[in-house]
Amino acid sequence: PQLIITGDSRPKITGNQLVLSFSDTGNLDADATHTPANGAFTVLVNGVANAVTSVSVDSQAKTVTLTLSTAVTSDQTVTVAYADPTTGNDANAIQDAAGN
Repeated sequence: PQLIITGDSRPKITGNQLVLSFSDTGNLDADATHTPANGAFTVLVNGVANAVTSVSVDSQAKTVTLTLSTAVTSDQTVTVAYADPTTGNDANAIQDAAGN
């Protein structure tokens, strides 16, 4: 899956919810035991860390929603980084239902 960074499906933030949309031919893996760890994401708001308190996956919408510890306002700059927890294939990574 590839993160969509332009157009209507680009990352969106509302309050403390950051929604990331992905393009893929299949649905994302929404098995709760396969959800990436909160610590796999680094979110900076105006250059200051804003901790991810939960991660949820909507398989059919192909979105990953990060709940942040602090709400974000429209005038703030947000950056997000994701680090796959291992170098090999693993269950706790953003992936489609086929494991890609």
